[in-house]
Amino acid sequence: MGIFAGGEFAGLGINYLNTASQTKPVVLHGGDIVAASRQYNIAVDQWVDLSTGLNPQAYPVEEIPQEVFTRLPYELPDLCQAAADYYGNEDVMAVSGTQLAIQCLPQCLPQFDILAPKVGYQEHVLHWANSGVNISYYPALEMKVAVECIEQKLMHNPQRHLLIINPNNPTGLKFTPQQIKLWASRLAKGCYVIVDEAFMDMSPQHSVLADLSTNMIVLRSFGKFFGLAGLRLGFVFANQDIRQALQQKTGLWAVNGPAQHVAIKALHDKSWQQQARKDIHKSASLTRDIFSHLFTHILPDRVHHEALFSSYYLPNTLGEQLVDFFAHRGILIRKIAVDEKICLLRTGIIHHQDFDSQERVKQCIQDFIVSQIS
Repeated sequence: MGIFAGGEFAGLGINYLNTASQTKPVVLHGGDIVAASRQYNIAVDQWVDLSTGLNPQAYPVEEIPQEVFTRLPYELPDLCQAAADYYGNEDVMAVSGTQLAIQCLPQCLPQFDILAPKVGYQEHVLHWANSGVNISYYPALEMKVAVECIEQKLMHNPQRHLLIINPNNPTGLKFTPQQIKLWASRLAKGCYVIVDEAFMDMSPQHSVLADLSTNMIVLRSFGKFFGLAGLRLGFVFANQDIRQALQQKTGLWAVNGPAQHVAIKALHDKSWQQQARKDIHKSASLTRDIFSHLFTHILPDRVHHEALFSSYYLPNTLGEQLVDFFAHRGILIRKIAVDEKICLLRTGIIHHQDFDSQERVKQCIQDFIVSQIS
């Protein structure tokens, strides 16, 4: 999720890259320590990165056999079976990160308009816009308002696709599976509900995968819960026609061998998964406590906590000030624009045993509070 600056996407999270021929929208993402290092002249290995929603304690990667690197990475049957067992649905295909699916899906589905959240992971709307369809938006901050808007727009025109980010990154808005399935039943023939469940691993009971309608597509990220974003692995759950169309777009050898090897083991490792959920909850609670010291002095309009990130609603100018203040001290957090006045300050979590990072963030918060008093 990035920060938008003007044009059709104003307020949603996209900047614009000017080229000699045209102006192209470019989404700004978290986790770009290299760019932050250049901007603030702080070595890459000296940063505390709280700009992503990744598990800070990644799944341990042991030595990988040589043949995993030397053979062509045809999809291993064990990979999709492991994914089906873990996620609870057999209609699955693997992709090189859900980002690839997000880029390809607009080319795989009928060219109907799409209804998307006003705030959310903006690669979705970027690629739908590039496909030439009309995009309309529903508010994604409050449940009641969002539901009413979606109901009204689908009643007015059911011949459109519907994008749900569940839970929403960064607002945390989370619809029930029953509500999403109801909306799917109201869409016209050929229209799909696309459900991005990138952050659903910590609350799998809210997933729609247990009862997936034929006109629903679900995206699941491997990298966030397992903390292995660099593997570039995700899964798409959809009917066979959609999976075949997507496979034609992604081509041969869509997932590298090492990613398949690690994922098969991780998806089967129930013991690690159970401990990871406990550790994430503990780390999230600790991180909230650390930032609570800041937000007792700076009162956000509202706060939302997910297991892997927290979002604080602040004036844009204050959000910019905080991001810059933290970055000068080697701590990367995110500012995501809601509109011209309000932003979300999003923080990831610090592992509960990462005492050095905890102390650095505490000191930075204390320094900021003192700077405001003086």
